[in-house]
Order: sequence, then structure tokens, then C-alpha cells
Amino acid sequence: MARRILSADSALMPQPQLSLKVAPPPTLVVSAPSAKLMQELDQRWNAGATGLFDWGDRSALMAEIDLVNRAQAVLDEAALKIAPSLLRIVLTVKEHVQDPKAQRAFLGEHLQIDFRRVSELCIVADSYGLLDPHLRTLGAREIERYGWSTALKLSAVRDAHDRADLWQRASAGRPRAAYRDVLEEIRRYRERKLIGGPAGSAAEPSTDTLFERIGSAREAFSHLDSLTRRLHARQDYEAAVETVEKLQKELNRIRRTLQGQLEAEDHREMAHSA
Repeated sequence: MARRILSADSALMPQPQLSLKVAPPPTLVVSAPSAKLMQELDQRWNAGATGLFDWGDRSALMAEIDLVNRAQAVLDEAALKIAPSLLRIVLTVKEHVQDPKAQRAFLGEHLQIDFRRVSELCIVADSYGLLDPHLRTLGAREIERYGWSTALKLSAVRDAHDRADLWQRASAGRPRAAYRDVLEEIRRYRERKLIGGPAGSAAEPSTDTLFERIGSAREAFSHLDSLTRRLHARQDYEAAVETVEKLQKELNRIRRTLQGQLEAEDHREMAHSA
């Protein structure tokens, strides 16, 4: 998938849309990779070809690109179809295992997928409503429209109408939107949200909330400091990376809180000067 979306913690704490008890198991049928495609992949693998393609006659180059694209389409479809299963797994673990460390330990022991991938696929399943039998088909069509990498990035935007608007802005009338244009539109979207947020005192975060977030950041930093004093094995480095991501998340929340209060002060000053 694309670059970092959210941390593994976010996969273990998705914003729930449905009760797990009423969510039916996934019913979409996974189309198996064709025997012809697998045969082509085996042939390429066994041939062990090396070196560059002929740029003057690009037929072999384009045939190889076509093979890669067809194989990637199978991988993308598989990722789409396992996303709701992963979300059900994570929600089940959360329901029965209270301690976050124990949750991650269970998932790490039984799932042969890294936490970041689990997080990304859970977010996709949650944002596009893949657990809801009434929304699943629409969500799958939306993902198909955007393309997997772009849909993955857009999954951070919770509202389907906002995603569609961002896609329209990024595509600017073209059949498809460039990935970089989508990233730029998401950045502008977030800026608009920040500017439009503190419309009144009810929208302003409290001082207590700010102190809580600073406390959480301090706790994460202390934990990171402790971890870095005993980095020996792979799991030590994984725990340190996860803690850094948690610290970054807390610092981003603090920044948004402070920026929101700053915007509120600007509104007050404009009101007084009017």
C-alpha cells in the first residue's frame, strides 16, 4: 500500500460504524487468479530473465508491464476482500481482550500480516462500510473508481461525499486523478477543516483536554526513553517505532488543539474590531 496512513494503535481503535454482533460475514466472492496468469508468472520466474528491455522495440516491455498490472489487480482485489475479515478479527479481539498490549500480542501471534497493514485494511473496511451488507457494494465500487492506492489514502476521509468531492477536485475533469493531486487535495481539505473548526466557544477544546493530551505525549515519550535504553532484538525496535508513532499522534493532536484555540482568538479579535 501507499506510505504511512495510521499507526497500528489506530487499527486496534477504529471508529466503529456497526455492532460486531450484527455484522454478517463477508459475502463477496473472491475471483481466483486465472490459471493463465499464474502460468505466465511461473514462466517469467523460471526464465530468470535479467537486463533491460529493448527501448527501440518496446513490445516486450509493454507485455511485462501488462503482466505486472494484471497481477497487481489480483493483489488489490484480495486486499479488498480480506479487509472486512481483518476488521471483524480486530474488533473481536478488542471485545474479549482488554489490554492493548495483549491485543497486539494475540494478533501478532496468529496473523501473518504486520500491524501497519492490518491498520490500513481495517481503516479501509471501516471507512468504506465493507462490514455493512447495505453499503458494501457501494464501498467496493467507490474503491474501484479511485484505484486501490488512492482509495487507501482517501480512506482517512470518513465521509463518502467528501471523498467524492476530493476526487473530483483532484481529477479536474480527467478520467483519473493523479496520486499527488489527491494528496494535495487532502492537505487542503484538512486545512479547511482546521480553519472552519472553532466557530464558537462550544467547538473550542478545553484546557483540561489540552493538559490530558500533553500528559499522554509525556507518557509516550517516557516510554520511548525507556525502550531506547534496551534495544536488543527485533521486537524492541518494533515497540520503539510503535511508540514513536503514538507520540507523533499525540503531538499532532496537541498541535491541532493549539491551532484551534489560536483560530478562536483570531475570531474574537476580529469580532471586537468589527
